[in-house]
Amino acid sequence: MFDDRRTAGNLLFQKLKNLKLTYDIVFAIPRGGVVVGKEIAKNLRVPLRVVVVKKIGAPNNSELAIGAVASGIIYIEGKLAMKVGVDQEFLDRMIKEKTKEVEDREKRYKIRNPRSLQNKIVILTDDGIATGATVRAAIKYLKKKKAKKIILAVPVIAEDTYQQLKSQVNMLVALEIPDAFGAVGQFYKEFEQVSDKEVIKILSN
Repeated sequence: MFDDRRTAGNLLFQKLKNLKLTYDIVFAIPRGGVVVGKEIAKNLRVPLRVVVVKKIGAPNNSELAIGAVASGIIYIEGKLAMKVGVDQEFLDRMIKEKTKEVEDREKRYKIRNPRSLQNKIVILTDDGIATGATVRAAIKYLKKKKAKKIILAVPVIAEDTYQQLKSQVNMLVALEIPDAFGAVGQFYKEFEQVSDKEVIKILSN
């Protein structure tokens, strides 16, 4: 269990530093991931950027992610969407809605998406990963931008999701990989919601 997101970010930095690799940029998923990413980027002395991702929830359970949208990216978990009985009309409506939310948040954060990440070794982070839908969309985004290497670094990730994601990136660094996983917040003593105002403040420093 971690005291808070800052502590988790510092612990991740130590683990990344011990790998003795070269890193170019940290990309964090807002909002909680930005607090973790700030500590990593600050200590590694590399830029901090964000990749805005919005989850698509199932019709009767918004917490169950059946997909996610990032800038120019749509990820749908096809088997799960079929299992919960999602039709194309629902998906089209949600993709349109979430794309608008991504664009609005990017404007709020004054984000300029890079044309290319060619030759860049990128760290992707969040405060934790349960099912991994948002992270999959972020990975697709970084691959589309031609990142040379993607290192996914998170404080905690569900064991089954870890097994699924480790082949999607060049390296997956995690501090805890529990097989019993309810919600990310259960692994933190303090897990208050991070505001847009706080994210903007971090990004402006």
